[in-house]
This record gives sequence, structure tokens and C-alpha cells, in this order.
Amino acid sequence: MNTSYDVKFFETYRNKSSKTPSYVVRWQVAGKRSLKTYRTKALAEILSDLRQAAKRGEPFDVESGLPASMIKAKSARTVFAFVRAYIDMKWPHAAAKTRDSISDALSTATRRRPCGLPSTLSRPEGL
Repeated sequence: MNTSYDVKFFETYRNKSSKTPSYVVRWQVAGKRSLKTYRTKALAEILSDLRQAAKRGEPFDVESGLPASMIKAKSARTVFAFVRAYIDMKWPHAAAKTRDSISDALSTATRRRPCGLPSTLSRPEGL
């Protein structure tokens, strides 16, 4: 991975070619230009993780234009992928009762949680 600290950001502009409003953040890493589109101008200016990574002094990958922390996050295995691999490994050799237990446990462990709630498993109130 070829990295560089030579990062320049350009002015955010509105994408006039799309029907719905969107805003484009442009940046350059070691002479190679990149861009990312956001739905609103506020997201483009405030939530740009790229600018925050540059302020923290992270190295940027020249090929992708992303900071090292974002490259690691993109290559991380998702919970869903882990569960699928686990089921593919265990399912063919498991007895019927074991399959039932596996599916119950994994459905409980991977149920969707609203933002802001802890990811630990707990029994809902009232049950």
C-alpha cells in the first residue's frame, strides 16, 4: 500500500447533473484526484470523515484516495458474513436439534438494534 500525507481538499459543490440535489467533496492525494458524493451539503461539509482523518494526521492511500482507517474498515468482515460462514461450516454435519439451536441462537444474536442501544444481548423488559 503506497501512502502519502500530501492531501488537498477542494471546495464542495452541488452536482447539477443529477435530478435530486447532491453535493460532491473533492480531494487529491499525491496528485491523484478523488471524489465522494453526499445527499446534503451539511453532510458533505460536516461529516466528511476524510477531512477529520487528515486533521488527525493519518496517511492516505494513493490508489484509493482513502485514509488508512477507512481502508481497514472496508475490508473488515461483517457480522452477517461471519454468521453465513459459521452456518456453512456447521450445518451439513449437525443433527436436526442442533440445527434448531444454532438458528435460534444466531437469530437472537443478530437481531437488529436501534441506534444508541448497546450491542450486548439482554432480555427485553416485560418478558
